[in-house]
Parts: sequence; structure tokens; C-alpha cells
Amino acid sequence: MTNIDGEISRLSNKDVKIRRRAVRMLFEENNPRALKGFVKLLEDSDFWFRNKSLDAHRKWANSAQDLEPLLENHKRLVAELLQRIDAPEIAMELLKEDDYITRSFAAQSLAKHEDLHLKFAEDEHHSVRIIAAENSVDEKLISSLIEDKHSSVRRMAISSAAKNKLKLSSQTLESGLSSSDPALRSLVASLAVTAGGDVLEKACKDNNPKVRKSIAETLRLEVTEVDERIDLIAGINPEIILRWVRSRHDPKSSSLRWAMIENTSLNSRIRSKLIEQMDGRNDVDRQRLAIISDDDSTLVKIAADNLSESLDELEG
Repeated sequence: MTNIDGEISRLSNKDVKIRRRAVRMLFEENNPRALKGFVKLLEDSDFWFRNKSLDAHRKWANSAQDLEPLLENHKRLVAELLQRIDAPEIAMELLKEDDYITRSFAAQSLAKHEDLHLKFAEDEHHSVRIIAAENSVDEKLISSLIEDKHSSVRRMAISSAAKNKLKLSSQTLESGLSSSDPALRSLVASLAVTAGGDVLEKACKDNNPKVRKSIAETLRLEVTEVDERIDLIAGINPEIILRWVRSRHDPKSSSLRWAMIENTSLNSRIRSKLIEQMDGRNDVDRQRLAIISDDDSTLVKIAADNLSESLDELEG
């Protein structure tokens, strides 16, 4: 078994070969007690020893006490280690540093401290502000971050609002929907589904596929029956409703489906797909289907005829 104290003492030996061997032995032993011998090596003139000292701290440091010797000259390393070491007092000090990477690491370690979120949000660097955007549930603060000058902060703020189901003002949502960033608009669109009204109408008029997909996915997860939002979307962007109504055959959904099928101003492809959604069911309104079979659209007529044949087979 390796003599830990003996190997630690050899780290100060004048012979470089002995020192290197001691480093290797201590790493092989993997005993956190060896850390104390690597503190002085942080200032060694040889890069190899300095690098190994950094590795040792990343490997074995586990308390605020282990971090204290590093505070004078290695603040960024301390901040990095705060990701797994709980040392809030040290983190608070590092928030004052000029180096934004140090501040960012420190802020991450303090992310659950709600009283610090405003401080993070006011930081000059986006890497710190984004931590406030990711962790805050304060509607006012999140609203302000949605207006941030950096796109990554804006996206994270919207994402947090969606995840935490925050109720943001129509003005804030409309501002987000006016962004040139499709990814951000798609996040705002998911919140617009909850908000409904003019905000949802604006989102539905967005032609970007990401935005449409976001609305459709949010509808699938959050809206369980036909309501004013479904009626609104059906009138503006019926293709989105096509996805939502696909597996729904309750009376309200069926009534909406037929209303869309019979609406000759709708795209024939959408109408035909709505007809196809009824395939395999035996509760189809034959009278309405017969009328649709005489539609001016060839695509709709084919879909109606196919459904009629399918019904005949089901009925034997």
C-alpha cells in the first residue's frame, strides 16, 4: 500500500523525476487526503505540475476549506468547483469578479437563491443573465428578460415561462411573437395557446413550421375538447386543427370535423384528410357523406367514396 504522507513529501523533492513519480503514485492511489500536497504545485514553474495540481483539485476538492487556498490566484477554478461543492459565501464573493466566466459559475451554484435572481438579471454578461431566466418564476422578471438584448436569454426566459405556466401579459407575448427568431416565436406560441384571444390569433398567422408545430403540440397536450381556442384556430389555420382532431371523435369534435369538411372554401387536401380520419368507424353520418360524395373537388370525392366503401364492408 502506498505511503500517502511519504509520497506527499516527495512532491517537494528537488529531483523532478521523483516529484513526477510521486504525482503519478498519488493519482493511482486516488486518496483525497493527497490534495493538501498539491496546493503549492499550483504555483510551480513547470506547466506539467501546475496542470496536475488543477486535476487534483478537480478530482478531490469537496469542501469550502479545500477551495480557500485557491481564492487568491485561481478564482475561475474555484468557481468551476462550486458546481459540486456547496460554498455559498465563496460564491457570493466571486459574483463581484470582473471575469464573466467566474461570475457565471458562481451564479450557477447560487441559482436556487430566489433573492439573487434580480442581481443575475442585471449582470452585464448574458451568461449570468441566462441563469436568472432559467431559474426564476417571477412573472415580472421573466417578462423583462423576454425583452433582453441577447437571443439566448430571451429563449430561456420564454422556455421558463412555458415550463412554469407563467401568465405573461398580452403585450409581452405579442412582443415575443414579433421576434425575427423562429425558435423564440415557437416558444411564445405555446404560451399563446394558453392565453387565447388576439395573441393566439397572431401566433396562428405565423407561417413558420416551427411555430405551427409548437401550437399543434401544445394543443395536443393541453386542450382536451373543442373550445373557443379550437374554433379560432380552425378559422385561421385549419391545418393545425387537422392534427388535433385526428384521434378525437366525441360529439363536439365530430361536429367540428364535419363543419370543416363541408366548408368548400377550405383546402381540398385538408378536407379529404378529415374524411380519412373517420375510416374504420361505424358511426359516420351517411346522409352528410352522400352529399360530400358529389363535391366539386376530385380529391374530396375520392376520399368520400373510399369511406363509403369502407362503411359498406364494416356493415357486411
